[in-house]
Parts: sequence; C-alpha cells; structure tokens
Amino acid sequence: MRRLEQAARSYFAGTKYAGGGITAVDYHQTVPVVVTELERITADPAGAAGKVWCRLGRDEWQTLTEALDNPDGDRLYAVQWEQARRRKAEREAAEREARRPVCTNCGAKFTDERWQYLLGRGRSWGDRTDELCGPCQDEHFAYLEAEQDARRRREEAAARAAAEPPETRSRGVFGIRRRR
Repeated sequence: MRRLEQAARSYFAGTKYAGGGITAVDYHQTVPVVVTELERITADPAGAAGKVWCRLGRDEWQTLTEALDNPDGDRLYAVQWEQARRRKAEREAAEREARRPVCTNCGAKFTDERWQYLLGRGRSWGDRTDELCGPCQDEHFAYLEAEQDARRRREEAAARAAAEPPETRSRGVFGIRRRR
C-alpha cells in the first residue's frame, strides 16, 4: 500500500492554496484514492460502514464518508481566509490609529471628523489650530474672542477718556491758590 501511495502521489495529493497563514489544500484537480483490506472489512462489526478505509496521503483508518471528505480543503480555506482578512483589517486599523494626530494642548487623539476635515483641506502654515482637537479649538477661539472683546472695551474706554474734558485740579493745599 505504501508503494501505491508513493507512485500515485501526483494524482491524489492536493496543492496548497496561496496566501500567508493558509494551510488549506486545494483538491479540485485531484482524485481521492481510497483503499481497504478485505480482512479489515470482515473483522469490523460495522463491515464496510466502519473505519476500514484509508485515503492515500492520510495515516488513519476512516469511514468511507470521512475518507472521501476534504476537511483540509475548501471549508478550511474559507475559515482561514476569513481569519486572515480579519487579521489584516485589525492590523490596518492599528496602523491607522498610530497615524492619528494628537492634540498638542490636551494630548487627546483627534476624532474621525476632525481628522478628515484636516486631511480634506490640508494644513495651513502657521495656523496653531491645526494641532488642536475640536474642544481645544473651540476653547482657543473663545479665548481669542474674549481677548478681542477686552481689547475693544479698553480702546472704547480710552477713547471716552480722551473725549471727556479734563477734570479741574485743586489749586493748592486748600484749593484757593490763584492763577497768575
């Protein structure tokens, strides 16, 4: 039986599917060769329905349906392909998260919306708000607005003070010094 297995290997042995981490075997261009011994069939209480069949390329005795089945074929390929796809998606997500910008003010990672906004419009030179997350940017603009409002109020107060007539000062210790 071993000589038959070695001589017929090219007809029953499948080829491995391409892809990293996939151990499934493609049996589409192969013929399953199943052998048995008459002594095994007669000795087994189940007869030909028992574990008396050996598929060339496998080491254990199996039932006929198990011997003709390809558990390491298409079904295993589908499972392994899905696992490989999931691992690739996880790896790409981790790489994307590693590239995600971080706020220079609070250290929080940018939201997807903020990141897409910056990618869509590009970075502007010298604009500090490109390095801020949404809440810090809102806080920064509120600070700038409050600062402008305070500057405007100071300028208005200075303009009012300049427009008012100067106050009369006291003329001496008791305010009765004469003008000369």
